[in-house]
Amino acid sequence: MPELRWSKVLFIALLALVLFFGTNYFYRRYFEQEPFLDDLCRLEGVAGAEIVAEREGDILIITPEDSYQGRLQSLVTAVEKEISRRYRKPLSIEIKDRRTPRLELFAAAVSPDLFEAARSGRYRAAADRIAKRADEHGLAGQLFTVDSRYLYLQARDETGYLYLIVPLPLSPEGEGGSGNA
Repeated sequence: MPELRWSKVLFIALLALVLFFGTNYFYRRYFEQEPFLDDLCRLEGVAGAEIVAEREGDILIITPEDSYQGRLQSLVTAVEKEISRRYRKPLSIEIKDRRTPRLELFAAAVSPDLFEAARSGRYRAAADRIAKRADEHGLAGQLFTVDSRYLYLQARDETGYLYLIVPLPLSPEGEGGSGNA
């Protein structure tokens, strides 16, 4: 029986590992992830979707259609439903927007109001302040909505759109923040 050299054994073991992990990567990428992203792009209002791996976990970046006029809350809910139905790993959702300088200024102006509303639960007061700031910035439209987990703000001007999602703090029951509406 010929003598096996350690270099050959090491090479064969390394080759087996590369084949195993390479096959696993390509299977996940082309037979799980790509069909999932294609299904997401078929949802109403979704122009594109991609998954980006980061240290904290995978992030699903959704690019809405430029003409999307629906509620941000509905879009996020539809995407979350598809994630729970088709994808095994937990994903954070990020909605990509197209901000103009005016929308950047508006976002900076309303951010304290959004985070204060998330902290205190005073959503109606925040909605009034946000509407006032939208008028001050001359925006064509803005929509502020709340559900049990997030605050949603969407705004438009002539050429751009803004999407902000602020998570609500968890209450002891595990639900989103509650407070004065």
